[in-house]
Amino acid sequence: MRYVIAFFMAWGNFLTLPCPYKRWDGKLKNLMMVFVPLVGVIIGVLWMAIIWALRVLDMKYGLPDSVAALICTFYIFAICGFMHLDGFMDCNDAILSRRPLKDKQRILKDSTVGAFAVVMLGFLFMAWYASMIAIWDKAPLRMFFILPVLSRLIASNDVLDYKPIGHSQYVENYEAKSERKRCKRYLGIYFVLIALAVVMGPELKSVVPMFAAAFAGILLGGVSGAYGRWQLGGMSGDIAGYEICCGEIFGVLGMAIAVNL
Repeated sequence: MRYVIAFFMAWGNFLTLPCPYKRWDGKLKNLMMVFVPLVGVIIGVLWMAIIWALRVLDMKYGLPDSVAALICTFYIFAICGFMHLDGFMDCNDAILSRRPLKDKQRILKDSTVGAFAVVMLGFLFMAWYASMIAIWDKAPLRMFFILPVLSRLIASNDVLDYKPIGHSQYVENYEAKSERKRCKRYLGIYFVLIALAVVMGPELKSVVPMFAAAFAGILLGGVSGAYGRWQLGGMSGDIAGYEICCGEIFGVLGMAIAVNL
Protein backbone atom coordinates (compact mmCIF):
# COMPACT_ATOMS: atom_id res chain seq x y z
CA MET A 1 0.00 0.00 0.00
CA ARG A 2 2.94 2.33 0.68
CA TYR A 3 3.98 2.07 -2.96
CA VAL A 4 0.48 2.85 -4.20
CA ILE A 5 0.26 5.92 -1.96
CA ALA A 6 3.74 7.09 -3.03
CA PHE A 7 2.83 6.70 -6.71
CA PHE A 8 -0.32 8.77 -6.37
CA MET A 9 1.58 11.34 -4.31
CA ALA A 10 3.92 11.76 -7.30
CA TRP A 11 0.96 11.87 -9.68
CA GLY A 12 -0.93 14.46 -7.63
CA ASN A 13 2.13 16.67 -7.21
CA PHE A 14 3.68 16.56 -10.67
CA LEU A 15 0.83 15.98 -13.14
CA THR A 16 -2.20 18.08 -14.02
CA LEU A 17 -4.18 15.00 -15.03
CA PRO A 18 -6.95 14.30 -12.48
CA CYS A 19 -5.55 12.07 -9.74
CA PRO A 20 -7.89 9.16 -8.91
CA TYR A 21 -6.55 8.70 -5.38
CA LYS A 22 -5.53 11.63 -3.19
CA ARG A 23 -3.58 10.97 -0.03
CA TRP A 24 -0.45 12.52 1.42
CA ASP A 25 2.01 10.90 3.81
CA GLY A 26 5.08 13.00 4.61
CA LYS A 27 7.00 9.88 5.62
CA LEU A 28 6.85 8.59 2.05
CA LYS A 29 8.60 11.51 0.34
CA ASN A 30 11.70 9.43 -0.40
CA LEU A 31 9.59 6.65 -1.87
CA MET A 32 7.65 9.23 -3.89
CA MET A 33 10.91 10.08 -5.68
CA VAL A 34 10.98 6.53 -7.06
CA PHE A 35 7.74 7.26 -8.93
CA VAL A 36 8.65 10.69 -10.31
CA PRO A 37 10.30 9.08 -13.39
CA LEU A 38 7.10 7.03 -13.80
CA VAL A 39 5.31 10.37 -14.06
CA GLY A 40 7.82 11.04 -16.84
CA VAL A 41 6.68 7.81 -18.50
CA ILE A 42 3.08 9.08 -18.52
CA ILE A 43 4.21 12.47 -19.85
CA GLY A 44 6.33 10.78 -22.53
CA VAL A 45 3.57 8.44 -23.72
CA LEU A 46 1.12 11.33 -24.06
CA TRP A 47 3.75 13.46 -25.79
CA MET A 48 4.38 10.68 -28.32
CA ALA A 49 0.63 10.43 -28.96
CA ILE A 50 0.30 14.19 -29.50
CA ILE A 51 3.25 14.33 -31.90
CA TRP A 52 1.98 11.27 -33.79
CA ALA A 53 -1.43 12.98 -34.17
CA LEU A 54 0.27 16.19 -35.36
CA ARG A 55 2.25 14.22 -37.95
CA VAL A 56 -0.93 12.56 -39.22
CA LEU A 57 -2.60 15.98 -39.52
CA ASP A 58 0.46 17.27 -41.33
CA MET A 59 0.39 14.43 -43.86
CA LYS A 60 -3.33 14.83 -44.55
CA TYR A 61 -3.85 18.57 -44.43
CA GLY A 62 -0.48 20.24 -44.01
CA LEU A 63 0.45 21.72 -40.65
CA PRO A 64 2.76 24.72 -40.20
CA ASP A 65 5.89 23.90 -38.23
CA SER A 66 5.24 26.93 -36.05
CA VAL A 67 1.85 25.63 -34.92
CA ALA A 68 3.15 22.13 -34.17
CA ALA A 69 6.14 23.53 -32.28
CA LEU A 70 3.89 25.79 -30.22
CA ILE A 71 1.60 22.89 -29.26
CA CYS A 72 4.54 20.66 -28.33
CA THR A 73 6.20 23.39 -26.26
CA PHE A 74 2.99 24.27 -24.44
CA TYR A 75 2.26 20.62 -23.67
CA ILE A 76 5.57 19.81 -21.98
CA PHE A 77 5.06 22.60 -19.43
CA ALA A 78 1.27 22.44 -19.05
CA ILE A 79 1.15 18.68 -18.35
CA CYS A 80 3.01 19.23 -15.06
CA GLY A 81 1.14 22.42 -14.14
CA PHE A 82 4.14 24.64 -14.96
CA MET A 83 5.54 23.49 -11.60
CA HIS A 84 9.13 22.94 -12.72
CA LEU A 85 9.14 26.39 -14.32
CA ASP A 86 8.58 27.83 -10.85
CA GLY A 87 11.79 26.21 -9.65
CA PHE A 88 13.62 27.28 -12.80
CA MET A 89 12.59 30.90 -12.30
CA ASP A 90 13.27 30.96 -8.55
CA CYS A 91 16.73 29.46 -8.99
CA ASN A 92 17.67 31.89 -11.75
CA ASP A 93 16.57 34.83 -9.62
CA ALA A 94 18.65 33.57 -6.71
CA ILE A 95 21.76 32.43 -8.60
CA LEU A 96 22.01 35.42 -10.93
CA SER A 97 21.56 37.90 -8.08
CA ARG A 98 25.20 37.24 -7.10
CA ARG A 99 24.34 37.94 -3.47
CA PRO A 100 25.71 36.21 -0.33
CA LEU A 101 24.36 32.72 0.36
CA LYS A 102 21.75 33.75 2.93
CA ASP A 103 20.35 36.37 0.56
CA LYS A 104 20.23 33.83 -2.27
CA GLN A 105 18.29 31.42 -0.07
CA ARG A 106 15.92 34.21 0.90
CA ILE A 107 15.35 35.07 -2.77
CA LEU A 108 14.76 31.37 -3.51
CA LYS A 109 11.87 31.34 -1.02
CA ASP A 110 10.48 34.70 -2.17
CA SER A 111 7.32 34.37 -4.26
CA THR A 112 8.07 37.64 -6.11
CA VAL A 113 9.20 37.18 -9.72
CA GLY A 114 12.39 39.07 -10.51
CA ALA A 115 13.89 40.35 -13.75
CA PHE A 116 16.40 37.48 -14.04
CA ALA A 117 13.58 34.93 -13.90
CA VAL A 118 11.62 36.70 -16.64
CA VAL A 119 14.64 37.02 -18.95
CA MET A 120 15.70 33.38 -18.53
CA LEU A 121 12.11 32.19 -18.97
CA GLY A 122 11.97 34.03 -22.28
CA PHE A 123 15.21 32.38 -23.44
CA LEU A 124 13.89 28.98 -22.31
CA PHE A 125 10.67 29.31 -24.30
CA MET A 126 12.49 30.55 -27.40
CA ALA A 127 14.96 27.67 -27.23
CA TRP A 128 12.15 25.13 -26.81
CA TYR A 129 10.17 26.60 -29.69
CA ALA A 130 13.16 26.71 -32.04
CA SER A 131 14.17 23.16 -31.13
CA MET A 132 10.67 21.75 -31.62
CA ILE A 133 10.42 23.37 -35.07
CA ALA A 134 13.54 21.38 -35.99
CA ILE A 135 12.59 17.99 -34.52
CA TRP A 136 8.82 17.54 -34.14
CA ASP A 137 8.41 15.83 -37.53
CA LYS A 138 11.90 14.34 -37.87
CA ALA A 139 12.98 12.81 -34.55
CA PRO A 140 12.00 9.17 -33.86
CA LEU A 141 8.83 9.13 -31.77
CA ARG A 142 10.36 7.21 -28.89
CA MET A 143 12.81 10.03 -28.23
CA PHE A 144 9.85 12.07 -26.97
CA PHE A 145 9.17 9.24 -24.52
CA ILE A 146 12.76 8.94 -23.33
CA LEU A 147 13.46 12.62 -22.62
CA PRO A 148 10.95 13.32 -19.79
CA VAL A 149 11.76 9.99 -18.13
CA LEU A 150 15.50 10.58 -18.18
CA SER A 151 15.31 14.18 -16.94
CA ARG A 152 13.16 13.16 -13.95
CA LEU A 153 15.34 10.15 -13.24
CA ILE A 154 18.44 12.32 -12.84
CA ALA A 155 16.59 14.88 -10.69
CA SER A 156 15.01 12.21 -8.46
CA ASN A 157 18.38 10.60 -7.90
CA ASP A 158 19.84 13.96 -6.86
CA VAL A 159 16.99 14.66 -4.42
CA LEU A 160 17.76 11.33 -2.75
CA ASP A 161 21.52 11.78 -2.94
CA TYR A 162 22.27 15.32 -1.74
CA LYS A 163 21.73 17.12 1.53
CA PRO A 164 18.79 19.53 1.33
CA ILE A 165 18.78 23.23 2.12
CA GLY A 166 17.55 23.97 5.64
CA HIS A 167 14.12 25.22 4.54
CA SER A 168 13.54 22.39 2.03
CA GLN A 169 10.57 20.06 2.45
CA TYR A 170 12.97 17.10 2.13
CA VAL A 171 15.02 17.86 5.27
CA GLU A 172 13.13 15.48 7.55
CA ASN A 173 13.47 12.60 5.07
CA TYR A 174 17.20 13.01 4.46
CA GLU A 175 18.14 11.32 7.75
CA ALA A 176 16.57 8.03 6.59
CA LYS A 177 19.83 6.94 4.96
CA SER A 178 18.99 3.26 4.45
CA GLU A 179 15.63 4.14 2.90
CA ARG A 180 17.25 6.61 0.51
CA LYS A 181 19.74 3.97 -0.62
CA ARG A 182 16.94 1.47 -1.21
CA CYS A 183 14.96 4.01 -3.22
CA LYS A 184 18.01 4.80 -5.34
CA ARG A 185 18.33 1.10 -6.21
CA TYR A 186 14.72 1.12 -7.41
CA LEU A 187 15.59 3.97 -9.78
CA GLY A 188 17.88 1.57 -11.66
CA ILE A 189 14.76 -0.04 -13.16
CA TYR A 190 14.22 3.07 -15.28
CA PHE A 191 17.69 2.79 -16.83
CA VAL A 192 16.66 -0.65 -18.09
CA LEU A 193 13.40 0.80 -19.45
CA ILE A 194 15.26 3.59 -21.25
CA ALA A 195 17.80 1.16 -22.71
CA LEU A 196 14.97 -1.00 -24.06
CA ALA A 197 13.26 2.07 -25.52
CA VAL A 198 16.48 2.95 -27.35
CA VAL A 199 17.27 -0.45 -28.85
CA MET A 200 13.76 -1.73 -29.57
CA GLY A 201 11.81 -0.56 -32.57
CA PRO A 202 12.69 0.85 -36.00
CA GLU A 203 15.15 3.59 -36.96
CA LEU A 204 17.87 2.36 -34.60
CA LYS A 205 20.61 4.05 -36.63
CA SER A 206 18.96 7.45 -36.20
CA VAL A 207 17.91 6.84 -32.58
CA VAL A 208 21.39 6.06 -31.21
CA PRO A 209 23.10 9.37 -32.19
CA MET A 210 20.01 11.33 -31.21
CA PHE A 211 19.85 9.56 -27.85
CA ALA A 212 23.54 10.30 -27.33
CA ALA A 213 22.88 14.00 -28.00
CA ALA A 214 19.82 14.04 -25.72
CA PHE A 215 21.69 12.16 -22.98
CA ALA A 216 24.57 14.64 -23.17
CA GLY A 217 22.00 17.43 -22.77
CA ILE A 218 20.44 15.72 -19.75
CA LEU A 219 23.91 15.38 -18.21
CA LEU A 220 24.39 19.12 -18.75
CA GLY A 221 21.14 19.53 -16.83
CA GLY A 222 22.73 17.49 -14.04
CA VAL A 223 25.74 19.80 -14.11
CA SER A 224 23.33 22.76 -13.88
CA GLY A 225 21.73 21.12 -10.85
CA ALA A 226 25.16 20.66 -9.25
CA TYR A 227 25.93 24.33 -9.89
CA GLY A 228 22.60 25.27 -8.33
CA ARG A 229 23.34 23.20 -5.22
CA TRP A 230 26.78 24.80 -4.94
CA GLN A 231 25.37 28.31 -5.31
CA LEU A 232 22.38 27.80 -3.01
CA GLY A 233 23.83 25.60 -0.29
CA GLY A 234 22.08 22.28 -0.89
CA MET A 235 19.22 20.49 -2.63
CA SER A 236 15.57 21.53 -2.77
CA GLY A 237 12.41 21.02 -4.80
CA ASP A 238 13.12 24.26 -6.67
CA ILE A 239 16.59 23.04 -7.65
CA ALA A 240 15.10 19.73 -8.82
CA GLY A 241 12.68 21.67 -11.05
CA TYR A 242 15.55 23.83 -12.29
CA GLU A 243 17.53 20.67 -13.10
CA ILE A 244 14.62 19.11 -15.01
CA CYS A 245 14.07 22.28 -17.08
CA CYS A 246 17.78 22.63 -17.87
CA GLY A 247 18.16 18.95 -18.71
CA GLU A 248 15.17 18.91 -21.04
CA ILE A 249 16.07 22.07 -22.92
CA PHE A 250 19.69 20.94 -23.38
CA GLY A 251 18.30 17.57 -24.44
CA VAL A 252 16.00 18.94 -27.16
CA LEU A 253 18.73 21.33 -28.32
CA GLY A 254 21.03 18.33 -28.67
CA MET A 255 18.34 16.47 -30.62
CA ALA A 256 17.84 19.50 -32.88
CA ILE A 257 21.55 19.53 -33.67
CA ALA A 258 21.73 15.75 -34.16
CA VAL A 259 18.71 15.59 -36.49
CA ASN A 260 20.41 17.92 -38.96
CA LEU A 261 23.79 16.17 -39.01
